[in-house]
Amino acid sequence: MAERGGAVPGTVEADTAVRLLGLQREQSREHARMLRELAPLWIAPANDEEAADDRAESAVVAAVALRTTTSHASTLIRQAHTAVHHLPALFARLEAGDLPVEWHQRILRTTREFTPAQLAEVDQRVSAWDLASIPVQRFRRELRVLVAWLHHAGETTPRPQDQREVALEGSPVDDGTATVRITGPVPEILSLSRRLDASARAIQDQQRHALADGAPIPFDPDGQAAATGAPLTLAALRYLVLTRSVLETGGIEVPGERFRISVMVPVMTLMGHSDAPALIDGTIPIPASMARMIAADQPLWHRILTDPVTGAHIPATTTSYRPPASMLEQLRIQHPVCAVPGCIRSSTSRAEADHITEYDHTDPTAGGQTCVANLHLLCFTHHRLKTLGRIDPVRGPDGTTHWRIGTTTTGATTGRPRATASIPANRDLTTPLLAQALHDAWSQYQWGLELTPLDRNGTLDQLHHPDHPDHDDTTGHHRTTPPPF
Repeated sequence: MAERGGAVPGTVEADTAVRLLGLQREQSREHARMLRELAPLWIAPANDEEAADDRAESAVVAAVALRTTTSHASTLIRQAHTAVHHLPALFARLEAGDLPVEWHQRILRTTREFTPAQLAEVDQRVSAWDLASIPVQRFRRELRVLVAWLHHAGETTPRPQDQREVALEGSPVDDGTATVRITGPVPEILSLSRRLDASARAIQDQQRHALADGAPIPFDPDGQAAATGAPLTLAALRYLVLTRSVLETGGIEVPGERFRISVMVPVMTLMGHSDAPALIDGTIPIPASMARMIAADQPLWHRILTDPVTGAHIPATTTSYRPPASMLEQLRIQHPVCAVPGCIRSSTSRAEADHITEYDHTDPTAGGQTCVANLHLLCFTHHRLKTLGRIDPVRGPDGTTHWRIGTTTTGATTGRPRATASIPANRDLTTPLLAQALHDAWSQYQWGLELTPLDRNGTLDQLHHPDHPDHDDTTGHHRTTPPPF
């Protein structure tokens, strides 16, 4: 391997290559051990609700143990089952350290839709390759050819019309942008693109004529064309047509948004004294400049109070069973995603407010209260698991939620939780930092007030005299520090 990489035997490079190879082999063995542990958590797909609940519970157990999301845990469990039971020869190569983890994951991803017979074919063929020394580009090329061949042979390629999808993707650098990805049959996507292009060009032509004639400019919602004296670009017009036009739903009434889109802006950012980012719906950072621009266009702002030291949200209160809209808004701010450990489903829709200590309808004063301290938001799946007793949260006095997930049903451990997790309360991370900045600025201001009269009466000049006992001969300055406010 060292010679293939061009390293001279006995050199630092060659020795490093040998050590890295050893690390890669050990990583493969460790990954195989993890998959073998996960494989028993697999539950075959079924239409009954109990099987779905079992799968959801197993995903939470794995997510807590691996410190990952429930969706990723579900993927790992499925991959573990496939690796151990349908690709045993390749799994043996992984356990031996011959198959890199990245290669094994690529095999699992590209064969996800394969039948057991096709998986057996992949297992037999790929496990016979020289996996301990084959170069990566050759492995990827030959795997791609094999997968394509088996796809066509088994006619398992999904139909284009079955892959229609609209997905929201955030920016990897949180620069205030996002992407809507539309996937579908090529003729439909091409038709959509051409209709957008034709619409944009028609609008641009009309804007150009209106500017020449001094007439009102059509489809200029932000007034940009009027301000610049030039028609909007085709890219800008395509975007406006797609985002500002009415969506046709065939006469079906679409319910309104359950929650407004919240943009949480630190007050110091709002005032222009800080560039701490704002958060859209509590999860998506946006630049301070964009947050100030959005805030400037809003006729009404809602104040959210937080503890200046810890950043904890100061809760709203109610006396009823159902939380009012203001409390739901605050819950959503504190729980932008489902509160179950590992779940990342957004709480903006279909999330349900759940009483951690159950509300007593016959005697409201005896049961759990409807307050922020006793509520959280759960997605439909995990709210169902909580109702069935498969997951059990307990809220501590400091706001930490202690979760017991599932119970064992066999052996000496019957009745014990399959997993536990303690999740601290969500807090506003910027509040303590900005509060400290305000504190430091106030200390400097107070220090300046004390120095001003000393400067006026000449005391500072005396302190800087070489004969003064606190004079620093190395710098020529008086040794002094701000008062400890």
